[in-house]
Amino acid sequence: REDCHAHRRRVRTCPTVFPSSRACRAETAKAVLNQRNPKSAWSFRPRCHLHPRSKPQKRQKMRAELPSVLVVGGGRVGTYVACKFKGAGTTGEVVLKGSPADRGVSKMQPFVDAMCRDAGVTFVRGYERFANRVFDFTFVSVKTYDLANVRAELDAHNITSGITILVHNGIVAPLFENSVRVVIPQSYDFVEEDDPRDATKKVTKIHVKNEEKPWVMPDTGDARKVELLLEASGIKGKADPTFPYGLIRKFFINGVANLLSIVGDCDCDGLLAKHRGRMEVLYSEFIEVLKHPHADAFALVPDDFHAVVFDGLASYGQHFPSTKMDFDAGRALETDSLNGYVVGQAKRQGMAAMENEKLVNEVLNLVAERDARKK
Repeated sequence: REDCHAHRRRVRTCPTVFPSSRACRAETAKAVLNQRNPKSAWSFRPRCHLHPRSKPQKRQKMRAELPSVLVVGGGRVGTYVACKFKGAGTTGEVVLKGSPADRGVSKMQPFVDAMCRDAGVTFVRGYERFANRVFDFTFVSVKTYDLANVRAELDAHNITSGITILVHNGIVAPLFENSVRVVIPQSYDFVEEDDPRDATKKVTKIHVKNEEKPWVMPDTGDARKVELLLEASGIKGKADPTFPYGLIRKFFINGVANLLSIVGDCDCDGLLAKHRGRMEVLYSEFIEVLKHPHADAFALVPDDFHAVVFDGLASYGQHFPSTKMDFDAGRALETDSLNGYVVGQAKRQGMAAMENEKLVNEVLNLVAERDARKK
């Protein structure tokens, strides 16, 4: 209890320091949120919410005061985030919404189910149980072509959110109110490892590449709340005034790699070894086409931006871009928000982006051939 009081004093003097104690981390996160915004929807009293010796009724009430989170998208990122939020003890109810049943079941679903069960996350495929609910945070991690569908489904069930957190590749027009766009430099993969409890068995976990780098978001009041929630949950986050640059940097890395990895049938190392010339042409077109629509970002671009982009891609090593994995799995692709976005911006300015247009058409043809083989 003395430790809890010490942490409360720390909140008043240094609000970005989070204690390692699970119980006090939850307390600190909400106390800081209230400090940042006195009109917060949460009413936090300065106490240690999940003290192990609390009475069951008191513990239940304390959990109810923690923020509720809806995570839309039951893939690698969504599963990772939902389990981190719940496992850290910084949130109350955490719901992970997967794809509708009519889309089929992923071969990784048993592992998603196991991770959710171990963390205490509620996994669902429909919103019926949560109609007319208000969540404190809604975390949306779906492909850009699905964003409009997500918005329509939430509206149909009258589900609203205090803050909507958006994680996706590429650039699209905003569809959600009170939203915070987040750029993540990580890659997430399901991997099998030896079970520490039984050497004869394997367990599946989510391996995170570049985990030490922070998620970046705009420097706004809502984004600072997201940053605090992430940090308290063990995920590095940063509300950054230079966010426009972070967004365009990530777009360049995705843009020179994701669709080209489908055409080249290779990982990031393979792209740099075998397709560097073509990536250079794509990069040059990005510069010419995007420098005016994204002037705020280009004002922050460093002199060594070219090296930043290609070194950033190299850091992913043998990882296959998510768009390549989607193609191999027979899913739809985010062409319009990646190189298709550059083609669209070029046409609006009366310019040509021939290499990007060629790449988009190649990928669309490969998708058509792939889908034809399924029939």
